[in-house]
Amino acid sequence: MLSKYPESIAIAELCVYIPIFILTVIVMIRHGFQRQLGWIYLAIFCIIRLVGAGFKIESVHHPTNKTDTEWSAILQSVGLSPLLMASMGLLKRLLPGGVIGKIITNRATANSRRSRVIQIAQLPIMIALILCIVGGTDESGSSASDIATGKRDTKIGVVIFLIIYLLLIALAIITMKDVGNAPKGEKRVYFAVLGALPLLGVRLLWSLLSSFSSNPSFSITSGKPLVQFFMATLEEFVVVVFYTLAGLTIVP
Repeated sequence: MLSKYPESIAIAELCVYIPIFILTVIVMIRHGFQRQLGWIYLAIFCIIRLVGAGFKIESVHHPTNKTDTEWSAILQSVGLSPLLMASMGLLKRLLPGGVIGKIITNRATANSRRSRVIQIAQLPIMIALILCIVGGTDESGSSASDIATGKRDTKIGVVIFLIIYLLLIALAIITMKDVGNAPKGEKRVYFAVLGALPLLGVRLLWSLLSSFSSNPSFSITSGKPLVQFFMATLEEFVVVVFYTLAGLTIVP
């Protein structure tokens, strides 16, 4: 069914991300609109998915309109950016300025370094986001040079996402030794990030295959919807649910 009707995936995303967006806004209001808390990036991700689903539905009903197809593909490709930033932001809660950071003093220097690393990592994530958007736009161009340049930019962007993902794993492992000192609610935030890592890995694998593989099944614009659903859409949804529930269940 999903492989025959891509529109059904887009409709499902609308049904899922509208209530999740509302819950995410509630979490942001409860915890404050500080960027480092991570949930603001979930709200951005929900908006991206809702707009992308709208373009996808339009592209199904108006297949001759290349703009709808182009932006549907671009917005699908940039989903990793806000999810990685959200993961980094939630990990930062466990460092100086976060809950554990206020409790632990003997590890302040090491934690401060980790906090700076997380802050600096936001820059390459934004660069990768821009590269994927520009690359997706160029790939939809008519000239061979634009298409080649677009594919190159997209590949660079995805490789940057891979590096940031590996950095996120390393930071999560290093932070593990501090989690025992955290309040119960903050531990749930950490374990939500930990549980999201393999899902983000599958999502990243789909992006790598879409960019570097010649298998048409992984194409962003014309690939198999069933492959995209089980390697990208489903993983994104579960990660967002993990982070939203973590935000709803802890005391601000």
